[in-house]
Amino acid sequence: MKRFSTIVCSIFLLSIFIFIQPIGAFEIITETDLKENIVLKSQLIRTADNFIILYDASGSMGDQYKPGVMKIDAENQILKQQLAILPELGYRAGLYLFTPFKKYYDMQVFDKDGFMQAINRLPNAKTFNKKTGQSTPLAEGIDALGPILAKLSGKTVVFIFTDGTYTYNKATKQRPLEAAQNIVKKYNPCFYLISSATTPDANKLLDDIAALNECSRVVPFDALYKNPVWGAGPLYVVNSITEIDTLTSKKIVGAKASDILFAFDQENVRQDDYENLNKVAKFLQDNPKAFAVLAGFTDNYGDQEYNLKLSKKRVASAKKVILEQGNIASDRIVTHWYGATNFVASNKTEEGRQKNRRVEIAIGFTDYH
Repeated sequence: MKRFSTIVCSIFLLSIFIFIQPIGAFEIITETDLKENIVLKSQLIRTADNFIILYDASGSMGDQYKPGVMKIDAENQILKQQLAILPELGYRAGLYLFTPFKKYYDMQVFDKDGFMQAINRLPNAKTFNKKTGQSTPLAEGIDALGPILAKLSGKTVVFIFTDGTYTYNKATKQRPLEAAQNIVKKYNPCFYLISSATTPDANKLLDDIAALNECSRVVPFDALYKNPVWGAGPLYVVNSITEIDTLTSKKIVGAKASDILFAFDQENVRQDDYENLNKVAKFLQDNPKAFAVLAGFTDNYGDQEYNLKLSKKRVASAKKVILEQGNIASDRIVTHWYGATNFVASNKTEEGRQKNRRVEIAIGFTDYH
Protein backbone atom coordinates (compact mmCIF):
# COMPACT_ATOMS: atom_id res chain seq x y z
CA MET A 1 0.00 0.00 0.00
CA LYS A 2 1.30 3.39 -0.93
CA ARG A 3 2.05 5.56 2.07
CA PHE A 4 2.37 9.29 2.41
CA SER A 5 4.40 11.10 5.03
CA THR A 6 3.30 13.67 7.57
CA ILE A 7 4.57 16.33 5.18
CA VAL A 8 1.99 15.28 2.59
CA CYS A 9 -0.65 15.33 5.31
CA SER A 10 0.38 18.88 6.14
CA ILE A 11 0.40 19.95 2.51
CA PHE A 12 -3.18 18.74 2.10
CA LEU A 13 -4.33 20.76 5.07
CA LEU A 14 -2.29 23.76 3.95
CA SER A 15 -4.78 24.01 1.13
CA ILE A 16 -7.41 24.66 3.81
CA PHE A 17 -5.46 26.54 6.50
CA ILE A 18 -1.99 27.97 6.21
CA PHE A 19 -1.17 27.34 9.88
CA ILE A 20 -0.90 23.54 9.56
CA GLN A 21 2.81 22.72 9.42
CA PRO A 22 4.97 19.61 9.99
CA ILE A 23 6.33 20.88 13.30
CA GLY A 24 6.20 18.85 16.51
CA ALA A 25 5.34 15.18 16.65
CA PHE A 26 2.47 14.48 18.99
CA GLU A 27 0.75 12.31 16.40
CA ILE A 28 -2.72 10.81 16.42
CA ILE A 29 -1.89 7.11 16.48
CA THR A 30 -4.58 4.74 15.21
CA GLU A 31 -5.01 0.99 15.13
CA THR A 32 -4.39 1.08 11.37
CA ASP A 33 -1.10 2.92 11.90
CA LEU A 34 0.11 0.21 14.25
CA LYS A 35 -1.09 -2.78 12.21
CA GLU A 36 0.48 -1.48 9.03
CA ASN A 37 3.74 -0.63 10.82
CA ILE A 38 3.41 3.00 9.80
CA VAL A 39 4.42 3.79 13.36
CA LEU A 40 7.46 1.85 14.55
CA LYS A 41 8.19 1.08 18.18
CA SER A 42 11.46 2.96 17.88
CA GLN A 43 9.45 6.13 17.19
CA LEU A 44 7.51 5.89 20.44
CA ILE A 45 8.56 6.98 23.92
CA ARG A 46 7.04 4.99 26.77
CA THR A 47 5.86 7.44 29.44
CA ALA A 48 4.91 4.80 32.02
CA ASP A 49 6.40 1.46 32.98
CA ASN A 50 3.24 -0.18 34.31
CA PHE A 51 -0.50 0.25 34.11
CA ILE A 52 -3.34 -1.16 36.19
CA ILE A 53 -7.04 -1.07 35.36
CA LEU A 54 -9.77 -1.26 38.02
CA TYR A 55 -13.05 -2.29 36.39
CA ASP A 56 -16.44 -1.34 37.85
CA ALA A 57 -19.31 -3.86 37.83
CA SER A 58 -21.40 -2.20 40.56
CA GLY A 59 -25.16 -1.84 40.31
CA SER A 60 -25.02 1.61 38.70
CA MET A 61 -23.14 0.19 35.70
CA GLY A 62 -26.41 -1.46 34.72
CA ASP A 63 -27.88 1.97 33.98
CA GLN A 64 -28.44 3.01 30.39
CA TYR A 65 -25.54 4.94 28.87
CA LYS A 66 -26.99 5.44 25.41
CA PRO A 67 -30.16 3.97 23.83
CA GLY A 68 -29.63 0.22 23.81
CA VAL A 69 -26.21 0.47 25.51
CA MET A 70 -25.63 -0.19 29.21
CA LYS A 71 -22.82 1.60 31.02
CA ILE A 72 -21.01 -1.68 31.63
CA ASP A 73 -20.89 -2.45 27.91
CA ALA A 74 -19.63 1.06 27.16
CA GLU A 75 -16.94 0.49 29.80
CA ASN A 76 -15.99 -2.77 28.12
CA GLN A 77 -15.91 -1.07 24.73
CA ILE A 78 -13.61 1.65 26.04
CA LEU A 79 -11.11 -0.99 27.14
CA LYS A 80 -11.17 -2.63 23.73
CA GLN A 81 -10.73 0.72 21.98
CA GLN A 82 -7.77 1.54 24.19
CA LEU A 83 -6.20 -1.86 23.64
CA ALA A 84 -6.51 -1.48 19.86
CA ILE A 85 -4.28 1.61 19.78
CA LEU A 86 -1.85 0.55 22.50
CA PRO A 87 1.55 -0.65 21.21
CA GLU A 88 3.49 -3.32 23.10
CA LEU A 89 6.38 -1.34 24.58
CA GLY A 90 7.40 -3.63 27.43
CA TYR A 91 4.79 -2.55 29.95
CA ARG A 92 3.76 -4.60 32.94
CA ALA A 93 -0.02 -4.60 33.21
CA GLY A 94 -2.86 -5.75 35.43
CA LEU A 95 -6.64 -5.89 35.06
CA TYR A 96 -8.83 -6.24 38.15
CA LEU A 97 -12.48 -6.05 39.07
CA PHE A 98 -12.93 -4.05 42.28
CA THR A 99 -16.62 -4.77 42.94
CA PRO A 100 -15.46 -6.98 44.69
CA PHE A 101 -11.73 -7.27 44.04
CA LYS A 102 -10.88 -10.06 41.60
CA LYS A 103 -7.93 -10.77 39.31
CA TYR A 104 -8.57 -11.01 35.59
CA TYR A 105 -5.02 -10.33 34.34
CA ASP A 106 -2.68 -10.46 37.28
CA MET A 107 0.29 -8.09 37.08
CA GLN A 108 2.68 -9.38 34.42
CA VAL A 109 4.40 -8.43 31.18
CA PHE A 110 1.76 -6.97 28.89
CA ASP A 111 0.61 -9.27 26.11
CA LYS A 112 -2.06 -7.82 23.85
CA ASP A 113 -3.80 -11.09 23.00
CA GLY A 114 -3.80 -12.27 26.60
CA PHE A 115 -5.13 -8.92 27.79
CA MET A 116 -7.97 -9.04 25.27
CA GLN A 117 -8.90 -12.52 26.48
CA ALA A 118 -9.07 -11.12 30.01
CA ILE A 119 -11.32 -8.24 28.89
CA ASN A 120 -13.65 -10.72 27.24
CA ARG A 121 -14.07 -12.52 30.58
CA LEU A 122 -15.12 -9.36 32.42
CA PRO A 123 -18.77 -8.84 33.40
CA ASN A 124 -20.80 -7.34 30.56
CA ALA A 125 -24.41 -6.64 29.67
CA LYS A 126 -25.08 -10.32 28.95
CA THR A 127 -23.78 -11.52 32.31
CA PHE A 128 -24.76 -8.51 34.44
CA ASN A 129 -27.88 -8.54 36.60
CA LYS A 130 -28.63 -5.04 37.84
CA LYS A 131 -30.89 -6.32 40.63
CA THR A 132 -28.01 -8.29 42.09
CA GLY A 133 -25.32 -5.83 41.01
CA GLN A 134 -22.38 -5.45 43.35
CA SER A 135 -21.88 -2.64 45.84
CA THR A 136 -19.03 -0.21 45.26
CA PRO A 137 -16.13 -0.83 47.69
CA LEU A 138 -13.98 1.86 46.06
CA ALA A 139 -11.79 2.41 49.13
CA GLU A 140 -11.07 -1.31 49.41
CA GLY A 141 -10.28 -1.48 45.69
CA ILE A 142 -7.77 1.36 45.95
CA ASP A 143 -6.29 -0.13 49.11
CA ALA A 144 -5.84 -3.48 47.32
CA LEU A 145 -3.41 -1.75 44.95
CA GLY A 146 -0.81 -1.56 47.73
CA PRO A 147 0.56 -5.14 47.53
CA ILE A 148 0.60 -4.91 43.71
CA LEU A 149 2.43 -1.57 43.59
CA ALA A 150 4.92 -2.73 46.22
CA LYS A 151 6.32 -5.23 43.71
CA LEU A 152 6.67 -2.76 40.85
CA SER A 153 9.40 -0.36 39.83
CA GLY A 154 9.15 2.73 37.70
CA LYS A 155 6.08 4.84 36.94
CA THR A 156 2.61 3.30 37.23
CA VAL A 157 -0.68 4.60 35.83
CA VAL A 158 -3.87 3.34 37.51
CA PHE A 159 -7.04 3.64 35.44
CA ILE A 160 -10.18 3.49 37.60
CA PHE A 161 -13.71 3.35 36.17
CA THR A 162 -15.94 5.02 38.75
CA ASP A 163 -19.01 7.18 39.24
CA GLY A 164 -17.57 8.56 42.48
CA THR A 165 -20.03 6.74 44.72
CA TYR A 166 -19.01 4.10 47.21
CA THR A 167 -20.17 1.92 50.07
CA TYR A 168 -18.67 2.81 53.42
CA ASN A 169 -16.60 0.09 55.05
CA LYS A 170 -17.59 0.15 58.71
CA ALA A 171 -14.81 -2.27 59.65
CA THR A 172 -11.86 -0.26 58.30
CA LYS A 173 -13.61 3.14 58.48
CA GLN A 174 -11.56 4.09 55.44
CA ARG A 175 -12.97 6.25 52.67
CA PRO A 176 -11.69 6.37 49.06
CA LEU A 177 -9.79 9.65 49.46
CA GLU A 178 -7.97 8.36 52.54
CA ALA A 179 -7.09 5.12 50.75
CA ALA A 180 -5.79 7.08 47.75
CA GLN A 181 -3.76 9.39 50.00
CA ASN A 182 -2.03 6.38 51.56
CA ILE A 183 -1.28 4.83 48.16
CA VAL A 184 0.10 8.09 46.73
CA LYS A 185 2.27 8.65 49.81
CA LYS A 186 3.82 5.18 49.54
CA TYR A 187 3.98 4.58 45.78
CA ASN A 188 2.98 7.82 43.96
CA PRO A 189 1.07 6.25 41.05
CA CYS A 190 -0.81 8.40 38.55
CA PHE A 191 -4.57 7.97 38.99
CA TYR A 192 -6.57 8.23 35.78
CA LEU A 193 -10.17 8.43 37.00
CA ILE A 194 -12.62 7.59 34.22
CA SER A 195 -15.64 9.36 35.61
CA SER A 196 -19.35 8.79 35.15
CA ALA A 197 -20.11 10.88 38.24
CA THR A 198 -23.43 12.72 38.25
CA THR A 199 -23.53 14.45 41.65
CA PRO A 200 -21.50 17.33 43.12
CA ASP A 201 -20.22 15.14 45.97
CA ALA A 202 -19.08 12.40 43.60
CA ASN A 203 -17.35 14.89 41.31
CA LYS A 204 -15.62 16.52 44.29
CA LEU A 205 -14.32 13.17 45.53
CA LEU A 206 -12.74 12.36 42.16
CA ASP A 207 -11.30 15.87 41.83
CA ASP A 208 -9.79 15.55 45.32
CA ILE A 209 -8.15 12.23 44.43
CA ALA A 210 -6.79 13.68 41.18
CA ALA A 211 -5.32 16.60 43.13
CA LEU A 212 -3.09 14.29 45.21
CA ASN A 213 -0.26 14.57 42.68
CA GLU A 214 0.41 16.38 39.42
CA CYS A 215 0.14 13.39 37.08
CA SER A 216 -3.35 12.31 38.19
CA ARG A 217 -6.53 13.51 36.50
CA VAL A 218 -10.24 12.99 35.94
CA VAL A 219 -11.43 12.09 32.44
CA PRO A 220 -15.14 12.15 31.59
CA PHE A 221 -16.47 8.72 30.69
CA ASP A 222 -18.19 10.14 27.64
CA ALA A 223 -15.04 11.83 26.35
CA LEU A 224 -13.04 8.60 26.48
CA TYR A 225 -15.87 6.60 24.90
CA LYS A 226 -15.95 8.93 21.91
CA ASN A 227 -12.21 9.43 21.62
CA PRO A 228 -9.67 6.78 22.72
CA VAL A 229 -6.81 9.31 22.44
CA TRP A 230 -7.82 10.57 25.89
CA GLY A 231 -6.50 7.32 27.38
CA ALA A 232 -3.43 6.77 25.21
CA GLY A 233 -1.48 9.81 26.35
CA PRO A 234 -0.48 8.62 29.83
CA LEU A 235 1.30 5.57 28.42
CA TYR A 236 3.31 6.76 25.43
CA VAL A 237 4.17 9.71 23.23
CA VAL A 238 5.75 9.97 19.79
CA ASN A 239 9.39 10.99 19.69
CA SER A 240 9.27 14.66 18.70
CA ILE A 241 12.46 14.58 16.64
CA THR A 242 11.22 11.88 14.24
CA GLU A 243 9.00 12.13 11.20
CA ILE A 244 6.45 9.33 10.95
CA ASP A 245 3.76 8.31 8.49
CA THR A 246 0.22 9.13 9.56
CA LEU A 247 -1.49 8.98 6.21
CA THR A 248 -2.37 5.98 4.05
CA SER A 249 -3.89 5.96 0.60
CA LYS A 250 -7.25 5.35 2.26
CA LYS A 251 -7.73 8.34 4.51
CA ILE A 252 -6.28 11.29 6.36
CA VAL A 253 -6.15 10.57 10.09
CA GLY A 254 -4.70 13.78 11.43
CA ALA A 255 -2.53 16.84 11.13
CA LYS A 256 -0.19 18.95 13.21
CA ALA A 257 -0.06 22.63 14.04
CA SER A 258 2.96 24.71 15.00
CA ASP A 259 4.30 24.31 18.53
CA ILE A 260 3.30 26.93 21.10
CA LEU A 261 6.47 28.11 22.86
CA PHE A 262 6.73 29.60 26.35
CA ALA A 263 9.07 31.93 28.20
CA PHE A 264 11.12 30.47 31.06
CA ASP A 265 8.93 29.42 34.00
CA GLN A 266 5.85 30.95 32.36
CA GLU A 267 2.46 29.37 31.66
CA ASN A 268 0.67 32.09 29.71
CA VAL A 269 0.42 31.90 25.91
CA ARG A 270 2.53 34.54 24.21
CA GLN A 271 0.71 37.10 22.08
CA ASP A 272 2.50 35.84 18.97
CA ASP A 273 0.81 32.44 19.33
CA TYR A 274 -2.78 33.65 19.64
CA GLU A 275 -3.29 33.72 15.88
CA ASN A 276 -2.10 30.12 15.54
CA LEU A 277 -4.46 28.92 18.30
CA ASN A 278 -7.35 30.93 16.88
CA LYS A 279 -6.87 29.16 13.54
CA VAL A 280 -6.88 25.81 15.34
CA ALA A 281 -10.20 26.87 16.86
CA LYS A 282 -11.54 27.85 13.44
CA PHE A 283 -10.57 24.45 12.06
CA LEU A 284 -12.42 22.70 14.91
CA GLN A 285 -15.46 24.91 14.39
CA ASP A 286 -15.56 24.09 10.67
CA ASN A 287 -14.93 20.36 11.21
CA PRO A 288 -17.30 18.98 13.90
CA LYS A 289 -15.67 15.52 13.83
CA ALA A 290 -12.19 16.93 14.39
CA PHE A 291 -10.48 17.14 17.77
CA ALA A 292 -7.20 18.62 18.96
CA VAL A 293 -4.59 17.04 21.20
CA LEU A 294 -2.40 19.39 23.25
CA ALA A 295 0.75 17.91 24.78
CA GLY A 296 2.78 20.02 27.21
CA PHE A 297 6.52 19.78 27.86
CA THR A 298 9.19 21.75 29.73
CA ASP A 299 12.95 22.12 29.64
CA ASN A 300 15.04 20.27 32.22
CA TYR A 301 15.14 23.03 34.86
CA GLY A 302 13.24 22.23 38.05
CA ASP A 303 12.15 19.01 39.73
CA GLN A 304 9.74 16.44 38.29
CA GLU A 305 6.58 17.45 40.14
CA TYR A 306 7.14 21.14 39.43
CA ASN A 307 7.66 20.54 35.72
CA LEU A 308 4.58 18.32 35.51
CA LYS A 309 2.56 21.10 37.12
CA LEU A 310 4.04 23.71 34.78
CA SER A 311 3.37 21.67 31.63
CA LYS A 312 -0.19 21.05 32.88
CA LYS A 313 -0.73 24.78 33.27
CA ARG A 314 0.66 25.41 29.79
CA VAL A 315 -1.76 23.04 28.05
CA ALA A 316 -4.61 24.50 30.13
CA SER A 317 -3.62 27.98 28.99
CA ALA A 318 -3.51 26.95 25.32
CA LYS A 319 -6.84 25.12 25.63
CA LYS A 320 -8.44 28.20 27.21
CA VAL A 321 -7.44 30.37 24.24
CA ILE A 322 -8.99 27.88 21.80
CA LEU A 323 -12.23 27.55 23.77
CA GLU A 324 -12.59 31.33 24.02
CA GLN A 325 -13.40 31.37 20.30
CA GLY A 326 -16.70 29.62 21.08
CA ASN A 327 -18.77 26.73 19.69
CA ILE A 328 -16.23 24.04 20.67
CA ALA A 329 -17.03 21.42 23.30
CA SER A 330 -14.32 21.16 25.93
CA ASP A 331 -13.92 17.40 25.47
CA ARG A 332 -12.87 17.93 21.83
CA ILE A 333 -9.58 19.28 23.15
CA VAL A 334 -7.57 16.48 24.71
CA THR A 335 -4.80 17.61 27.06
CA HIS A 336 -1.76 15.66 28.20
CA TRP A 337 1.25 16.91 30.13
CA TYR A 338 4.65 15.30 30.54
CA GLY A 339 7.02 17.78 32.16
CA ALA A 340 10.71 17.48 31.34
CA THR A 341 10.77 14.79 28.67
CA ASN A 342 10.69 14.24 24.90
CA PHE A 343 13.16 17.06 24.23
CA VAL A 344 13.42 18.43 20.70
CA ALA A 345 16.69 20.27 21.33
CA SER A 346 19.63 20.43 23.72
CA ASN A 347 19.01 21.89 27.17
CA LYS A 348 22.57 23.21 27.25
CA THR A 349 21.65 26.40 25.41
CA GLU A 350 18.86 28.94 25.92
CA GLU A 351 17.80 28.46 22.31
CA GLY A 352 17.43 24.72 22.86
CA ARG A 353 15.58 25.14 26.15
CA GLN A 354 13.18 27.57 24.45
CA LYS A 355 12.24 24.90 21.91
CA ASN A 356 11.63 22.39 24.71
CA ARG A 357 9.27 24.71 26.59
CA ARG A 358 6.34 23.94 24.35
CA VAL A 359 2.84 22.67 23.75
CA GLU A 360 2.59 20.42 20.71
CA ILE A 361 -0.71 20.32 18.82
CA ALA A 362 -2.11 17.49 16.73
CA ILE A 363 -5.46 17.45 14.98
CA GLY A 364 -7.35 14.22 14.36
CA PHE A 365 -10.80 12.98 13.45
CA THR A 366 -13.10 10.80 15.55
CA ASP A 367 -14.23 8.70 12.57
CA TYR A 368 -10.78 7.37 11.63
CA HIS A 369 -11.83 3.70 12.04
